[in-house]
Amino acid sequence: MAGKRVICAISGGIDSAVSAFLLKKRGFDVTGLFMVNWDHTEEGNSDCPRTKDFADAQRVCRLLNIELHSANFVKEYWSDVFIPLIDNYKKGRAVVPDVSCNSLIKFGLFYQHAFEKLGAEAVATGHYARNSFGDYLEKISCSPAKLLRAKDPVKDQTYFLAGIPEPSLRNTMFPVGSLLKSEVQKIAADIGLGFLLEKKESMGICFVGKRKSFPEFLNEYIEPTPGPIVLVQSGRVIGEHSGIHNYTLGKRVAVPIGNYQSHDGLFVSKLDYENRTLYVCEGSFHPSLFARSFEIEEPNWITEPVGTEMSFVLQRNQPLLQAQYKDRLVTPRRPVRSAATGQMCVFYQGDVCLGGGEIRSIRSTLERSSQ
Repeated sequence: MAGKRVICAISGGIDSAVSAFLLKKRGFDVTGLFMVNWDHTEEGNSDCPRTKDFADAQRVCRLLNIELHSANFVKEYWSDVFIPLIDNYKKGRAVVPDVSCNSLIKFGLFYQHAFEKLGAEAVATGHYARNSFGDYLEKISCSPAKLLRAKDPVKDQTYFLAGIPEPSLRNTMFPVGSLLKSEVQKIAADIGLGFLLEKKESMGICFVGKRKSFPEFLNEYIEPTPGPIVLVQSGRVIGEHSGIHNYTLGKRVAVPIGNYQSHDGLFVSKLDYENRTLYVCEGSFHPSLFARSFEIEEPNWITEPVGTEMSFVLQRNQPLLQAQYKDRLVTPRRPVRSAATGQMCVFYQGDVCLGGGEIRSIRSTLERSSQ
């Protein structure tokens, strides 16, 4: 295994840097690959985070004495990840771009570039996840690889990796997957990468980053489409919204006091894209907010499930929930609040992340039965 050529994703952050260090420490022939996926100058931003990240990536690779390459996937990211994100938000679908980003970019284009252009025998990333073949593929076999939850439950990223194909997982190492974040930070400090401890952790949309105001960011790409705010109980119009894309299921909504007052507050219970109508209910525990069953798109199975009983989550770091799954229909043991179309439903059996699929439709709630 020692001497195997491994292409390690280097982002300029602490997790990928420590991953590269651990790989080299184990005797692998390590080369770094920095991905350019978002053009910040398109937003008129002269203070480009990408330039800073690339400078940090270069600094890391100099310190570790490894070669660094760069690959530009801006066009592919725009057409395959970002435009579909915008189109989905226009329709009020709460998609998770990190899932498609991982499956199409990191475990698609990056993976392909590493093997076809750089002669990789394996790839590595700084994701907090584990591979059944071992953190360094030391347990590789002829059986299918399984994606396992990370040792650090707070940092676990298997939710975002649920869309990757099993063949890519077979050749992927997760060097920090069996470490706690605090252990990764200590390693960085001990080997002279302490400057990375001062960097803000990567947050927000995959490769785009965190924004002060996500609605304002979306409004740069989506034309305002005003429509009525309707009280779901009575059908009464109580206000006007500026666009369906600014709302998600369960979000609190404010209307002028003169229009309507509610001691329990108003919350989004339904988004009607075709009629540009925003339906709201009174109270955060209104029956219309709780899904009893929902249908998902054809799931990506990394590991085929055994039986129909399994755990699932609709958000990263959400406690595991129990459900029955059959023919794309998910029936939670207990009703789930704010399950939204477009949201990723990720399945688990024990520590194994089986895969998942986007919610296609809500079939029934506590307020209405299956349609």
